[in-house]
Order: sequence, then C-alpha cells, then structure tokens
Amino acid sequence: MLGVSVCLSKDDAVLLVRRGKAPYRGLWSLPGGGVRFGEALQAAARRELAEETRIVAHDLDFITWHEAIGERSHVVIAVFGGDLAADAMPCAGDDAEDLEIMSLTEIARREAAGGTTPGLVAVIERCLALRRDRSGET
Repeated sequence: MLGVSVCLSKDDAVLLVRRGKAPYRGLWSLPGGGVRFGEALQAAARRELAEETRIVAHDLDFITWHEAIGERSHVVIAVFGGDLAADAMPCAGDDAEDLEIMSLTEIARREAAGGTTPGLVAVIERCLALRRDRSGET
C-alpha cells in the first residue's frame, strides 16, 4: 500500500493526531493516510491533512520515504513537511480521535511507552533536520 504523512512543525513542536481507526487505532502519529488511485502524492498529503486536522496547506515539501511493516501489512509512506502557522487552529476530523501539538521530548516519551506508531520519533527527527538544513538554520 502507498500512503502519505505530513509533519507540520513550529520550532521543535509537531502536530500529531491520535488515530481513530485501524491500523494503529489509539496511537499518536503524523496526519496521513492512503493515496487514491490516480492521485498525486502531494495532493494526497494535502487532502489527508485537511481531512484529519482541518488545516489547508499550500507549501509542503517532500522529506523522505518511510516503511511501516506490520504482521499483515506493508505500507510505503511519502512523508511531507511544512510549517505550522502561528494562527493555525487545527481540529480533529475524519478518522482522527484527537490532535495535539507536541514537543519532540513528549513524542519520544510517548513512543517509549508504546503510545505512537512505530518509528515516529525517527521520522520526525529526520523531518525537522531536513527542514532546518533547507532553511539554512543550524
């Protein structure tokens, strides 16, 4: 299966959703989901972000590929990144039970406790590092 995720960040805080449906129901993850047949990856990322958070993003950059391999599934995920606007007012929608803007420290704590999708911290660290590199920040 082919999927997309979106890492919206402000400083080192990232917008996460708590998944409301299988797989990984109840776990924190980046907003995202499946790509529809004929849908461009960036369009799918924008659609999933809007469905799950009510945020409309215009400037998303491709960041990396991530594989989520489970007992019964193998999903290849195109991860996009963007800035979380200061005036953004996200609202959980579609299959997101909840959402929260979390620090990397808090995300790592929840991952260690089994409360996130597998490999979430590594994906977010890569997103934040690449976005800093692209913007010239240190």
